[in-house]
Formats: sequence, C-alpha cells, structure tokens
Amino acid sequence: MMRPAGHVPSQPWGPEFVTCEHPETARQRIQRDYVDTIAGLKRESIDQSYTYLGGLIDKAKEELTHCRAATNDLRRAALQQHIDELVAYCAGHGITAQLPNRNGDTLSQSLASFYVVEEIPAFLGEIKFLIDLWYDQGLTKIHDEMLALTGLAARLR
Repeated sequence: MMRPAGHVPSQPWGPEFVTCEHPETARQRIQRDYVDTIAGLKRESIDQSYTYLGGLIDKAKEELTHCRAATNDLRRAALQQHIDELVAYCAGHGITAQLPNRNGDTLSQSLASFYVVEEIPAFLGEIKFLIDLWYDQGLTKIHDEMLALTGLAARLR
C-alpha cells in the first residue's frame, strides 16, 4: 500500500507519551547540559584573557615600530606604557617575565628612564611564550575539572 508524501505514520503509543522522557535519560541530559555550561563559562573566561593579552602584545609591537621610526620621547613613553600595562595584567595572572633594561647613563638624561628599545622584541617574545604556556595550563586545568565533574577521571585510573 502506497502512502501519500508527507504522511507521518501514527505512533504505537498515545500522544501523552510523545513528550515523556525516561528519568535516566533526563538525568544524563541535565548533567551533560550542566557540564557543557560550566566548561563553556570557564573556557570563555580564559579565552577572553588570552585574547586581551594578545591584543596588548600587538599594541606594544605596533608602538615599537613607531618608536623605532620616530626619535621623540612621546613614542618611547607610549611604548613604556604598553609594556607596563602588559606586565601588570600578566602579573595578575601569575605570569612574570624579566623586564628589559632601562637606558640609564647610556643615553641622554631624558631617555634614561625608558627601556632599551633593542631589548624589547626579546621581552615581547618571552612574554608571548609565557602567556601561551599559561593558556595551555589553564585549558589542561579545565579539562581535568570536566573529567572530575563527569566522573571520567575515576574511570581513567
């Protein structure tokens, strides 16, 4: 017997059963939704911090380019400000890097308090590496927490 197109076969059970869910299925769905939500919230936080730190590094690199092309103190001060902001934000996350040296007596007295421009690229490379390491460790921590939340950590032992 041919059925017309779009015909939905009738269910062998009543309409009240169509929306029912087995209690175990409901428990698993709710647990999965909870774990997904917690993982998403934790991941979002670390992703936002990582993106912000990457933006600070990009701004410092751009300012370094301007600083190399210009010879005025305003560019050096702006570069110094970007580096100090980057260092302060990183310190809040437990990331510490050795700062570039200051000019001191090697240049004029007006430039003595600024960082040595030639040392800044190495500093930015080191801080980028430390931020990437911090990010990887954060993702590993989130992964381990999710394994513990779902009970998979005990099964893997």
